[in-house]
Amino acid sequence: MELHGYFRSSASYRVRIGLNLKGLQYDYKPVNLLKGEQRESEYRKLQPQGLVPVLVDGNAVLTQSLAILEWLDEKHPEPALLPGDRLGRAKVRALAYNVACDIQPLQNLRILKYLQSDLGVSDEQKLGWIRKWIHEGFSALEQQLDPAPFAAGDTPGSSSAA
Repeated sequence: MELHGYFRSSASYRVRIGLNLKGLQYDYKPVNLLKGEQRESEYRKLQPQGLVPVLVDGNAVLTQSLAILEWLDEKHPEPALLPGDRLGRAKVRALAYNVACDIQPLQNLRILKYLQSDLGVSDEQKLGWIRKWIHEGFSALEQQLDPAPFAAGDTPGSSSAA
């Protein structure tokens, strides 16, 4: 397997964490977003959006961190990343979507570049934007976490949902 990602990308982190929790071997292929490597034609063949991460496993080319993680969980079920019960899986997915859909995109490099280059937002305004959305997102997320050692239970893949 090959994982194409950027070291500071939270989406790439999610996939690296999942691969490592499962003990899976992979070759890491860095994509430097600051240098624009995600816009190069070879990379766009893998990921037409020019985003990270991309997981390549044989002929399978997978994008979007949460889809990659669910695919990994289905292909390599042990140890599980998602709880075995429906309610537990729904709760874990909601926590993950809070980060992946509501928090992370608003502080994404391409969004921040757009704010500054196209909308003329200052560095101070950009930092205010980042702080506001990260604070609001994580404040809400923290209220949804279980008191267990992990977000939804005693171990990754477990659930305290009943």
